[in-house]
Amino acid sequence: MAEEKKEIIKIPEYQMETKNLTLSKYDYSEVQQNVITLIQEQLKEYMTKDATEAAVRIDSMGEPYIAIDCNEASKRKSKDYVIQEIEKMFLKPISFRWKHPSWGKEIKTICPIVTAIHDVKNSSLVKVNYNRWAIPFLIWYGKDIGGTVYDKTVSLTLVGKYTKRIYKLICSYRDKKQYEYDLDKFREDFAVPKSYKNDKIRTNILDKAKEDIDKSNSEVKFDYEFKMVKEGKKKAAAKAIIFKIHWKKTRENLNEQENKVYYDAYTKVSRLDVEPSKVVGICDLLMDKNLLQLVIEKYNFYDDLVASGARMQNGQPYTFAILKNVMRKLIREELEKQGVDPRQIAYLYPKK
Repeated sequence: MAEEKKEIIKIPEYQMETKNLTLSKYDYSEVQQNVITLIQEQLKEYMTKDATEAAVRIDSMGEPYIAIDCNEASKRKSKDYVIQEIEKMFLKPISFRWKHPSWGKEIKTICPIVTAIHDVKNSSLVKVNYNRWAIPFLIWYGKDIGGTVYDKTVSLTLVGKYTKRIYKLICSYRDKKQYEYDLDKFREDFAVPKSYKNDKIRTNILDKAKEDIDKSNSEVKFDYEFKMVKEGKKKAAAKAIIFKIHWKKTRENLNEQENKVYYDAYTKVSRLDVEPSKVVGICDLLMDKNLLQLVIEKYNFYDDLVASGARMQNGQPYTFAILKNVMRKLIREELEKQGVDPRQIAYLYPKK
C-alpha cells in the first residue's frame, strides 16, 4: 500500500472578524454540517492556542482531502443525496478578515470550504477536497475561548441544523460559564426565518436544542434566558440570549478543593468492601450526580456513632459492619434516584 502523503500547512496569526466557524454567517444543512464536522475531526489535534502548522492528507494533485463514508455523513439519506448536499457547499462560501503579516493591510477573504467531490463508485465513500485557505478558519482557536473542540459522535448524531450549531457554540465556550449572544446577531448568524418571533425561537430552536443535547452523551449542557432591556417608556424587549454553560465534572477538570472532596469520598467508599477496580467508577458516578459531599457527610455521621458507642433503637450498638451496609444502601438508592441503571451498580447490592 502506498504511503499516505501529508503536507505541513502553516497557520498564520489571523485577526478574524468571527471567533470561529460556529459564529460565522452560514446556513448549512444537517448533512453539510456533518461534512464540516468530519473535516474538523481530522484537524482537531491542531485546535490549540500554540498551533503554528497542521499536517494534512493530500491527494495526487497536492490538495487536502478527506474520505467520507456517506453512511456516517447521514444515516437517513442516500449517497446521492449526500453528494448533492456537498455540491451545494460550493455556493456557500465562508468569509473572514485578517491582517497580512508583512503588508500590514487588512484583507477580507471569501472562499468555499469544499472545492471538489470524487465519487468512489460501488461503495459508500466519497473523497472530498477542502480549501487550504479554510484550514486556519476551521481550526482557529479564539482568544479567551476554548476553541470549538467537540465530540464527533455527539455532533453527528444530533438532529437538526440549529441543534448541531448550538452544540458547537456551547463547546466553543468551554472556559466560560456563560455567553451573551446579541439577539439580532443570532438571527442573522443562524439564518433564522423572519417569520420567527421570539416565542418560536424559544420553542423551535432553543428548547429543542436543549432537550436533544440533554438526552445525548454530550459532556456539555446549557440553560438559557432572554436578556430583557427596557428603553424609555417602552415595554421591556428581548435584546440578547444568555447561554449558561455547564460542563460535566471529570477527574481531569477538578479544581484543588474539588480534588480534595473527590479524594475524601474515594477514601471512604474504598472502606465499604467494594472491589478496588469499582471504587473509581462509583466515585465518578457520585461526582456526576453531585453526591460526593452527601456521601462524605453521611459516612462521617455514622462513623461518629460507631466511635461513640451509640446504640440503635433495638439496643444493638452501631458497628463498622452496620456502617458499611447503610452506606452501600444509601449510595445505590441515591444513584438510582438520579437515574442510574441499577445494573450499572449491581455490585453494591447484598450478595444472595
